[in-house]
Order: sequence, then structure tokens, then C-alpha cells
Amino acid sequence: MTQQVALVTGANGDMGQGICACLAAAGWHVIASDIGPDGRGFYDYLPCDLADLGALRGMIAKVEQKSGPVRALVNNAGIWNGAHFFDITPESYDRTFDVNARAGFFATQIVTRRLIELKLTGAVVNIGSLVAEIGSQIIDYAGSKSAVSIFTKSLAKTLGPHGIRINTIAPGSIDTAMSRQPDPARRAEVAASIGLRRIGTPSEIGDAVAYLVSDRASYITGALLDVHGGWG
Repeated sequence: MTQQVALVTGANGDMGQGICACLAAAGWHVIASDIGPDGRGFYDYLPCDLADLGALRGMIAKVEQKSGPVRALVNNAGIWNGAHFFDITPESYDRTFDVNARAGFFATQIVTRRLIELKLTGAVVNIGSLVAEIGSQIIDYAGSKSAVSIFTKSLAKTLGPHGIRINTIAPGSIDTAMSRQPDPARRAEVAASIGLRRIGTPSEIGDAVAYLVSDRASYITGALLDVHGGWG
């Protein structure tokens, strides 16, 4: 039996690797993509600057040509520049929205249009953020993740009649390079603020992704799943 294809963007990061590992363990043929020339892990890898729409189209076409149509798309790629509101430039603002919101929008459009053409069902999972619900001092990042959440809710009814589901996962504090606290005291403070009294792991996000793209979640679409250990 041919494995179904799952495409994970932002796959070289810690969360991306956690997602790839959990999908592979669930039996998916994982295709990983990121901006760098080389991939991490033991997954088929295709480099792509997701902000370049032509490159994005070409990458997804290569996936189908080599492995088959994408049946599960995980829009995980994200960037965080950490700039204060008054220090954000138009260029950094545009880049944040290009990677965090625009890329997932058009990746979803390309993948789901092809699934509809082929009369195939599928699933999309967007990786949002808890800050889209509670706000953040990093305003451009929070705004881009808010766009992801409303995009998911808005698109569910469009894709539903075609048997394609779309959901968002909103992680809280997860142990990744992007969010890791270098100061042990600050790290302990963050952990103490969480209901479960610990920071989450990339595999806990990966397990949630694997569930949402599986048949066990067959009646879940347009949902926002908080995975934050009781923090917020």
C-alpha cells in the first residue's frame, strides 16, 4: 500500500522536526521543506523560500511528481524578529506576514485546489500561537498568527464540501530554539506560570498534528486547538 504524503514546512526547526517524527510514526510519507539547502532528519527534503510564490508552486509540484499529491499539509513555518513596536520596519513587518500568514494561505490554496481536481480528501493543519488569543509585545508576530486563526475558521466551510478539513494548533511555551529561554531563572519562571508546571515539547505538538490529520479527527474542522499546558 502506498503511503499518503504529508508536507511539513519549517521542517528544520525543533517543532518542525517533532511534527515530522510524529507523522512518520503514524505512517505518513513525510516531505520536509525549509529555506536552508539541507534538511534535518531522515525525511525527503525540498528547500523553498515560502515567500516566493513561484518557488512555492514549484516545490509542491515536485512533491507530487516524486511522491504523489499532498494529502496532509502542515503550515508550520514561522519567524519571530522580536522587535519592539516602534522598531518594526516595513520590511520586517512584510517578511513576518509573508512567512507566517501569506505562505500558508497560498500553500493551502495550491494543495487543496489540486486535491479537489483529483477528487481526493485531505487535511490542513496551521501552526498558530497562543499569542493570537492573548496578545504579545511582539505585535507583528501576534498579528500574523491571528491572521492564521481566522483564515482557518473562514476556510473550513469552503473546503468542507470537498472532504478537506482545516484546523489550527495554538502552541504555548514549547522547548524550541525560537522560544527557548537562555536564562535558567527566567525559564523556571515561565514553567511556574504554566498549569502543568513545565514547558511543552515539540513532540507534543507533533502528536496533536498527527491526530488532526488522522481519520480519528474526521469531524473536526475550522477548530483552534490550544496546546499550552494550562498557560495563558
